[in-house]
Amino acid sequence: MKNFRRIAVGEDARDAVTVGIERNPEGGITAVVWWPSRGDIDADEATYSAVPDAIAAAEAACELHGFAEVVVALQSDDLWDSAWGKLSGLGLTEAESYELAWNTEASRDA
Repeated sequence: MKNFRRIAVGEDARDAVTVGIERNPEGGITAVVWWPSRGDIDADEATYSAVPDAIAAAEAACELHGFAEVVVALQSDDLWDSAWGKLSGLGLTEAESYELAWNTEASRDA
């Protein structure tokens, strides 16, 4: 089973491809895949009507562009289907925790 880290809506995931899942005005589920620009990689975004297609596209983009992971942002908790994989809780990765601590200490030294 695939495991994805969940992030808050609006959170910046700099080294990840994000799958955002929301309910559309008609009541169906829409998934949007996006990633930030980095080096010679341009930022991009695509919308999917099926979450499994969005996850597959996100995994392919992650592999192609060398991002660290695929993360998921949910408009509401009830939109996630466990058939798509397992979501780990909101929180920082080890690398993000290190970067946050390093930047905090660097700002104290300034």
